[in-house]
Amino acid sequence: MIDVYGMSSPNVVKITIMLEELGLPYRQHHVNVFAGDQHAPEFLRLSPNNKVPLLVDEDGPGGGKLPVFESGAILLYLAEKTGKLLPPAGVERTTVLEWLMVQIASVGPMFGQLVHFTRYAPQGNEYSVQRYTSEVRRIFGVLERRLTASPYLGSAAYSIADVATWPWIRTASGIYPFLTAAAERGDALGEWPALGRWFRLIGERPAVQRGVANGERFLDRDRAAFGAADPDAFDRFFNRGKYQR
Repeated sequence: MIDVYGMSSPNVVKITIMLEELGLPYRQHHVNVFAGDQHAPEFLRLSPNNKVPLLVDEDGPGGGKLPVFESGAILLYLAEKTGKLLPPAGVERTTVLEWLMVQIASVGPMFGQLVHFTRYAPQGNEYSVQRYTSEVRRIFGVLERRLTASPYLGSAAYSIADVATWPWIRTASGIYPFLTAAAERGDALGEWPALGRWFRLIGERPAVQRGVANGERFLDRDRAAFGAADPDAFDRFFNRGKYQR
């Protein structure tokens, strides 16, 4: 059995999608990041970067229990465990890994910064909003060019590069002002037609739909946790105030 520790975030949804694609049984455990669960010593022993998702495989290599932290590492571990959604060798494997790294190094961090400065930062951050909006739009262009040339990000076949990236596009389409305005006009991704085609194609996969539904099982608990958090909890979560390093 596999245990997934997380909250309602794109990085967690990518893991529930992956597990559904692979048909592996798993249990979900909510981590209240606003209450500081991720800083508990028992959690830090398994996830030293105090982040979710965290996966614990009771049937790891050699039959022992194995914790795996960081979403990209989890996807790689599950792909290699099952021999699925990652080519075994050669140019195709390298290309899939390249586009997985684009998600890990660019899509996730830059999209996340734009979320922070548009939703959680105090007033007076116009430069930050403009800077990360510009960077997110640049990344959209990178994905558009790739998907104009290839049906999927990694190769001609669906892979962990797509699993990793799709939840971030889904989240972005619903929260960024420049995309929600386009959505009201009929198509959030209309400016990027190849990306839109890819997004709709993957969204039709039954395993993706199940993974999204299961990932969102955390949402009600996150809303309650967010509502119960006081200013000190937010300062700790965002590493500001007395928690600033």
